[in-house]
Amino acid sequence: MKKRLSLTVLVLALLGTTSAMAQVKPIEGQIVRAADGVILGQVQKVVTDAAGHPTQVLVQPKGAKTQSPHSLSVKSLTETPEGLRAPISKAEFDAMPVIDLEN
Repeated sequence: MKKRLSLTVLVLALLGTTSAMAQVKPIEGQIVRAADGVILGQVQKVVTDAAGHPTQVLVQPKGAKTQSPHSLSVKSLTETPEGLRAPISKAEFDAMPVIDLEN
């Protein structure tokens, strides 16, 4: 069974805190929006460091099934009722280098 992490759990893990009351919402598959609300894409994968702490999310650009994902810092994302929000514009996201998952 594939593990799905949530932004809430990721933030709590980064802070070294847990809460049984926290609403757990899966992060993989969530929509990521730009600062102005425009959809950037969908979280494809969560990347962790050597200690297992989440550091990055790989976001598959919207409508670009052949394009590779872009990497965003977990710390930069905020959770909203509409999904995750990144503090960048769509133009900035599109200008980011893509991640080569093949190599």
